[in-house]
Amino acid sequence: MTGINVDENEFDRLVSEDVKNVLPSEQAEFLRLPHNQNQWKQSLMKLIGNLDEQIAGLSQDEVTATSSLPSHMITEFKISTDEKRTKINRFRFYVLQRISECERNIALGEDGQSEDIRLADFLRKAIEKHKDLMTDHEFEPTPIDQALWSSIDGKWGFVDMDKRIRDWN
Repeated sequence: MTGINVDENEFDRLVSEDVKNVLPSEQAEFLRLPHNQNQWKQSLMKLIGNLDEQIAGLSQDEVTATSSLPSHMITEFKISTDEKRTKINRFRFYVLQRISECERNIALGEDGQSEDIRLADFLRKAIEKHKDLMTDHEFEPTPIDQALWSSIDGKWGFVDMDKRIRDWN
């Protein structure tokens, strides 16, 4: 499948089957090719959006049913709705795992680099993202955060950390 162009709907179907673990391994590998990873992530994000809409729809249906069904039918409806919600949430969990895998693959970079270089790049990006999130959400950085951030510049900032933490508290 590596040389085949797949339309968006077919690609989305492959992604869904991959999450269900029913996709043949060569097709699963196709999704994970470096040039497919952004489309793979987009399909996974669409899938999450669809699942969230289904959950919201179930909640709305439950509100409507509670106000319009006879009381003896409400319990059966709620049981059925809860079963559907559980199945959707279970599938959603597996989609989130695939999103995590996809984002990790994207962060690790292209296959042309050694695994050590890809891992170093991945860790650098993770540290930068941590710093950005801390800054964006106005969290006060701890000495541990600052030491971690200094590692991006090749500095080992963890020396005498116990004292620095005591002084910071």
